[in-house]
Formats: sequence, structure tokens, C-alpha cells
Amino acid sequence: MATTPLRPSKSPNIPIGPVEYSQQYQDQLTNALRLYFAQVDNFSGAVTNGGPFSFIDFILDATPQHQTGRVNWNASDATLEVDMEYGVIQQIGEEQYARVRNSTGVTIPNGTAVGFAGAAPDALNVAPYIADGSQPTLFILGVMTHDLTDSGEKGYCTTFGFVRDLNTTGTPYGETWALGDVLYVSPTIAGGFTKVKPTAPNNVIPIAAVVQVGAADGVIFVRPTITQQFYYGTFSRTTDYTPAVADTAYAVEFTNTRIANGISIGTPASRISVIQSGLYDISVTLQWSSTNASAKEVYGWIRKNGVDVLRSSRILTISGSGSYNPILISESVSLDANDYIEIMVATSNASVYLHAAPATAFSPTAPACNLVILQIQQ
Repeated sequence: MATTPLRPSKSPNIPIGPVEYSQQYQDQLTNALRLYFAQVDNFSGAVTNGGPFSFIDFILDATPQHQTGRVNWNASDATLEVDMEYGVIQQIGEEQYARVRNSTGVTIPNGTAVGFAGAAPDALNVAPYIADGSQPTLFILGVMTHDLTDSGEKGYCTTFGFVRDLNTTGTPYGETWALGDVLYVSPTIAGGFTKVKPTAPNNVIPIAAVVQVGAADGVIFVRPTITQQFYYGTFSRTTDYTPAVADTAYAVEFTNTRIANGISIGTPASRISVIQSGLYDISVTLQWSSTNASAKEVYGWIRKNGVDVLRSSRILTISGSGSYNPILISESVSLDANDYIEIMVATSNASVYLHAAPATAFSPTAPACNLVILQIQQ
């Protein structure tokens, strides 16, 4: 059975009685009033009880009268909008918010890029995010859509949609922004943006696009692109190393970190530790040299948490005196958080050593041992 759309009631015409009393006209008047009040009761009951309604019509060209908790039609964005706290107006289906709380001790302004900073009852704590590699990329959340004080109250962070009334000229960041520029989370200013793509060891987080340039009425469209962050490190030994006793395993200690994020030299300095679990590609170059011309064997391999990695050993026979003889080791090793690896060496004769060659007029220094470790899977 079809449902009739609910429309506002219109009272029936009230008959005008004659000069002289007539029972017929009196009955007509009574019936008309009875019908009128029945329609009023039906309409009031439907509104009070939530329906049933077939549909609700909004005036499409009306000027919205904003008030918290009210629903209006937004002719400009062609959608319904909901008036929320802090003067926030959500365009339904075109914007998404996260309910967040500020516990930083200071106000987080409208238009600040924020990230996860712990949990609160029924809310996330947020703080201005800086993409300098000090925080995981997965912590980025979105952009504040209003000023949020550190008052314990919850507010709104835009995770998808427009954020308005910003300075989108780029001037606060020493840049010049134009319509359509892609913005990244800044690696130098907490909560800020840059149109210049960051490079390692900084996080690369595209977060928004400029859709209106203005000093006070600028608009960005927020859509964080969040990818798994991979960790890496390059380490070397820049001094010679001689195994003291033949046919004995030794761990090479590293003296230099060229670049690293999430991977570091531990204690002792032979241990290279990771902060996150994952599959890691390990590439090692050992540069051997000998003090005599007799043939001798040199070995290199990988240990994980003090245990040899199976089939990781490489062996080279050296017979020249004063020549350079590199060994390359390349393996993929699965590591848990806080695991460590070591590069092990051994020789069949104490006359061989790992040699760090100095720079020449045409080439840089050559380390005795060089290690590159890259996370290739989370």
C-alpha cells in the first residue's frame, strides 16, 4: 500500500450559518471542526513520534538560519548541512570529521595539521604534527576545522573535505601558493604545510590541495595520503679492523651513521637495532686486504640476535699482497621490534684485515665495512 506524503494540514472552510437557527448547519459546523482538529492531531503526532514520513522537503533557495543542531539545505554545495558546535557546519556526504581532544596545554588553531597523541574517553588526543621523521606516518589524522582550546572539550578534525578561512597564500611558510598546489605536512613547522615535497629522513605526507587562495578566506581540501613508513639505515666502519686470531668469529663494530630512520647503532657498536618489525634487506660490503702474497680465506656472514643466519656466509680466497678484495653479502631477514643484527668476519690467517682506504684526488674514502639495511615489508 502506497504511503501518502505528509503535508501540512489545511483547515476546511467553516460554513456560515443562517440568521435563524438551523440544526442542519449546526451539524455541518461541528463535523468541519471535528475534521480540522483530527488533521492537526495527526500532523502533530507524526512530528512528535518521528513519522512515518515518506520524505521531507527543504526550501532550496532559502537563506540558512544557522543554529547548533539544525539541518539546512546548502544551495552552493548542493547538499544538506548540519550545524555543529564551534560554528562548524558539516556538508553531509562531502566532509568527514574525527572527534578529537586537545591536551597540549595551548590552543590548536583552525587549519593545523594534527596527529594522534594518545586516547581519551570516546575521543582521540591530537597535537600539531611535524613530519621530520620523529613520528610514524600512520599517526597523521587530518586538519583542525576550528580553534580548539586545551579545555578538556572535544572538537572536530577534518579527515576529508574542505577547511575554510585560512591563509593559503603560503606567506606564513615563506612560500607562494597557487590554486591547485598539493600541500605536504611540514617537516620544519609543527602543524604546518609546504608545497615542496620533503625528502628522507623526513616523512612524505600529501595532505591537502589549495582550492582558494586568500590571506584570510583561503580554502584547502583535505585528504591525507597515509602510507606505511619504511625504515632504513646506512652504516660504515671508517677504520681498519684486523681479526686477532685465525679461525675465530668476530663482530665488526661500526663507527659512522650516514643516514638512518628507525634503525641505529646499539651497544656494543657491532649491533644494529631496529625499532619496528618487518622484513629487511641487508647488503654488506667487506673490503679485505692482505700483508703477504700467500693464499688465505676470509669469511663474512650475518647474525641475528647472536644466532648465525643460515646460508648467509660468503668466502673469498685472497692471494695478492696489498690488493683490495671485497666480499658482498645480500640477504633478507625478518626482524621483530628491537631485534639486532651483527656482521661477522673470520680469517684463516692473521695477515689479512678489513682495510679502510683514504680518499684520492678523484674518489671519496672507501670504508672497511659498509652496511645498508632497508625495510621492504612491514
